[in-house]
Amino acid sequence: MIYRAEARPRTSPDGLSYLGWDIVGEGEEEALRLEDVTEDAAFARALAEALNREGAERVHVYDIISDFLSDSGWKRALLEGGI
Repeated sequence: MIYRAEARPRTSPDGLSYLGWDIVGEGEEEALRLEDVTEDAAFARALAEALNREGAERVHVYDIISDFLSDSGWKRALLEGGI
């Protein structure tokens, strides 16, 4: 599966517009889309690159992204090229 970050316009529950980033996976398996993962374009792109580099399997992608979102140290390391 090949992963990429994709921007989509969104509206918050308060009616405010923003640009949310999805992680999309496509390949021989059924396509995967995790919507509105972040508003941080650099983080979304780095995350997709890391998933591709490490050959993340579809079944693990949700947990991997959850780990990065819940740990600011991991997120920072990813953005700084340490992961």
